[in-house]
Amino acid sequence: MIASAPTTDDPGAAGASREGYTDVLALAELPPSSQKSVSHGFQRVLLCHTPAGIHAVADLCPHALQPLVGSEITNGRIRCAKHGALFDLATGKPVNGVTMKNLKLYSVRIRDGRIEIAVTDPGT
Repeated sequence: MIASAPTTDDPGAAGASREGYTDVLALAELPPSSQKSVSHGFQRVLLCHTPAGIHAVADLCPHALQPLVGSEITNGRIRCAKHGALFDLATGKPVNGVTMKNLKLYSVRIRDGRIEIAVTDPGT
C-alpha cells in the first residue's frame, strides 16, 4: 500500500502500536528514491520511497527467498537481484514470467513525520 500525505494525529513512540499500525521509521530517514529494510515483528519489511509514495513490502523475494533491499526500482517496480523476478510495488503482482508468486504488501501510512505499517497481515 502507498502513503503519500502526512496526517496530524498525536505522535507515538517508535515501535508502538496504535490503531492497528506500528511505527517503524522517521519519514526523514527515507528520502525520495530511497529504500530501507526495517523490522516488523519477526519479519523484515522493505520501505520504498517512489514518486508514487511510500510502499511497504516483504523484504524477501517469494521466488528466490533472497532479501530485496538494494534491488533496482524503476517505474514502480522492483527487480530481485538474484533471479530477476520483477514485481509491481503497488499490487505485489509479478510482472515477468520468472515467478507466479505475489510479493507480500503491507498497508502504510504517515503520521506526524513517522512511517507506520499495519500490524495485521494483508495476506498478499
